[in-house]
Amino acid sequence: MIIRDYEEQDETGWVRCRVISFLDCSYFDDIRREKETYEKPSFCLVAEENGTIVGFIDVEYEESIGDVCYLKGGRGATIWHLGVLPEYRHLGVATRLLESIKERLLQIGINRIEVWTQDDELSNRWYIKQGFVMKEAYLNAYFKGLKEDDVIKKYLNLDSVGDIYGIRNINFEAPIERKSELLPLCYRLHEVRVYELTI
Repeated sequence: MIIRDYEEQDETGWVRCRVISFLDCSYFDDIRREKETYEKPSFCLVAEENGTIVGFIDVEYEESIGDVCYLKGGRGATIWHLGVLPEYRHLGVATRLLESIKERLLQIGINRIEVWTQDDELSNRWYIKQGFVMKEAYLNAYFKGLKEDDVIKKYLNLDSVGDIYGIRNINFEAPIERKSELLPLCYRLHEVRVYELTI
């Protein structure tokens, strides 16, 4: 297995790897048909074995403090995408990808990385094992219903929305303090956490 820079011809393999690696986590419905590009400088690496992309990491980093990262501090970087195919997990692929990123960031004078993830136990355990520290959290809430439902009337200003024929899904962000209120109303409720690592 090799860790190398992402190349344009890797896009199909990258997308395939991302879709499959996210299927068993709370980001299963965050489907992309093409690889994201970044406004600021970035490092995009892939793990390749026998011509197949088996893992990836995309990290965008700051030119000026605050132009990429949410958390305050010196110049930093944000991991936007990190995934490994299920059959390659627990073989150190994600750790090798992260170590390669850390080396590159240190070479350009960046020693702080942040990452946003949801409440998937395995992902959170892995980030903590790598030395990331949770800094903040909020809720990613999903509910559905009809415009006549009391829940919809309470949480959606129908007068402002105008005519609607039906409500399939409503997805919104909310403060973590509202968890007990929203838990019985939502068919999905995730805790979104931001972690930080000093390297």
